[in-house]
Amino acid sequence: MTKLSKILSIIQYALLAITLVFAGMFFFGGEIVGETYYTPVYTESFLNWGKLLVIVAAGISLLFEVFNLIVHPKNAVRTLISIGLLLVVVLISYGLADTTPLSIIGYQGADNVPSMLAMAGTMLYGMYILFGVAVIAILYAELSRMFK
Repeated sequence: MTKLSKILSIIQYALLAITLVFAGMFFFGGEIVGETYYTPVYTESFLNWGKLLVIVAAGISLLFEVFNLIVHPKNAVRTLISIGLLLVVVLISYGLADTTPLSIIGYQGADNVPSMLAMAGTMLYGMYILFGVAVIAILYAELSRMFK
């Protein structure tokens, strides 16, 4: 095992331990008194930890992709094609998203507006499309392996 893989393994276990602590706080930390529904005390902390993990993962991914482009400039075309395909998926998802305000009885929040509905719809349809592509890629990989 190399020194880098040891360090990454330690970081991985540390992140897992921190996540388990937050999960324990969320599930066993009690509830907010006076709420209509069961609301854990540490919901906000748990969500903020998840957001932090997503932001750090996205930042590291972008950083390594830029580093890879600098080290291997011949692969830039493949990266640009990938970014273009992802942009096409986002545009198709945005076109499918519905912006009609929902009729929710008793809801007076500020999120039932066309801009938020378009963003939510874009994310949902984008995930549906990417999930479908992933399933098709898995099926193709397994079926092509069977016939080789």
